[in-house]
Amino acid sequence: MNNIINYSTYSKKGITKIKDTTLLNDTDLESISSIANELQRVFEVKQIFRTETEIRYSVLNDTKFPTVASKYWQSVREQNLFFTELINLSLQYEELQGELELEQALLDELLEDNSKIGKAKQKIKNAQIKRKEFGLMETRLEASDRVREIMIWEKVKEELKQKDDFNIDDVNEHQAVSYMRKWKNEMELGKLTGNMDMYRNGHSQLSTIKKDNVSTEV
Repeated sequence: MNNIINYSTYSKKGITKIKDTTLLNDTDLESISSIANELQRVFEVKQIFRTETEIRYSVLNDTKFPTVASKYWQSVREQNLFFTELINLSLQYEELQGELELEQALLDELLEDNSKIGKAKQKIKNAQIKRKEFGLMETRLEASDRVREIMIWEKVKEELKQKDDFNIDDVNEHQAVSYMRKWKNEMELGKLTGNMDMYRNGHSQLSTIKKDNVSTEV
């Protein structure tokens, strides 16, 4: 099952399929065909997962992750999640390949039936095959974008390790100080914005951890 469906033919195959179904009139078909190259480019460059900007300034924002260590460990979580999903995606891709091979074999059998029912079944089976072919293209593109984000997280992790000295093998070691700073930030933000629920939540958790005589370095 090592056949590869190249997603660089996505728009071309898509327009051909649309044409085959007589879904569009000639004018609409001509319009969509005239921008085939742009549709292919859009398919390849569209955003699937997060950009590096989103990762650095939205995900790893200073309010939720106020310390270098907290940013690092969130990066670990995110990178691991994306790698796990990449593994699952590879299994999904293999399953789709098998389903496609099965559908093609079934279509070969149906081609022997020239009755009206047989021809109708052939049309249905052909559509199912095309759906899976497009699914394989989309899966390959998604996999590539998952790798892109995994590598961004690796880059961020390496940068964070250069900024501070912290334990990269024990997530618990940094959490008391990181959480205390986070809850203090929540209290300040809640007070600034008039969000009393946020203020009370931060105050409650900060008070609780201080009762255990945890270092108050915030």
